[in-house]
Amino acid sequence: MEWEFTVLNQIQQMRTDFLDKLMPCITFLGQWSILWIVIAILCLAFRQKRKLGISLAFNIVINLIVCNLIFKHIVQRLRPYVLNESFHLIIPPERDFFSFPSGHSMFAFGAATIIFIYNKKVGIFAYFLAAMIAFSRLYLYMHFPTDVMIGSAMGILFAMFSYKIEKNLLVKPNIRKIKTAH
Repeated sequence: MEWEFTVLNQIQQMRTDFLDKLMPCITFLGQWSILWIVIAILCLAFRQKRKLGISLAFNIVINLIVCNLIFKHIVQRLRPYVLNESFHLIIPPERDFFSFPSGHSMFAFGAATIIFIYNKKVGIFAYFLAAMIAFSRLYLYMHFPTDVMIGSAMGILFAMFSYKIEKNLLVKPNIRKIKTAH
């Protein structure tokens, strides 16, 4: 864990007034997965994007269950600012004190992966946004680097799983007309 505080403290050397204003805005994009929920709902509303919306919705539910309801409560890793009380937060502390895995990173990289599967150009932008959200969690001292790395990797894995669920659930059966002899 010492190396993780070293990384977090090195990131703090990058602090500027501009980044102190920008990073809370970026982290807010991942708050409660609202951005990804809105995108999923919008995609579900349009027939051409419905499969993308279904994959995103599956991913959100899977990530919610795995990250927020299971892993955080099993691991119960305290957040960096809880362990380093001398750090001055620039955003309000989280309601839960559990750091592992980073839900922001998990949801962001999960959504980015699904978007990339369906649309490479938009997906590249989504990955950039996911990386910014994940970095903001380090910058704001909300997570350790391993929380963000493992959360991101889990998000990608669960996104592929969500895509496969959507793909297999929406497969139309191959119905052959059976000729009956009269």
